[in-house]
Amino acid sequence: MHKITLEQQFNARQLDLKYKDIWNRGIHLFTIDDKNRDFQYSIFYIDLLFAEVIYNKLTGDIITIKSFADKAKIMFYLREDFS
Repeated sequence: MHKITLEQQFNARQLDLKYKDIWNRGIHLFTIDDKNRDFQYSIFYIDLLFAEVIYNKLTGDIITIKSFADKAKIMFYLREDFS
């Protein structure tokens, strides 16, 4: 039997449902404005997972919402210089 993790369960959902969950129950941790590209990364905490929302700054569209549980990814965002 294959166990499905919370991360896999969240990532398998439709984009609009993930968006509603993040805005209704998520806690916004921080947002990073990537000066080298036209992206903005927002990190949220929801249901024991971190969620990364990537926006296109030019159009305002959400490109993707993906959850992760790896703390190393959070540390990458905190240490990386996006200027």
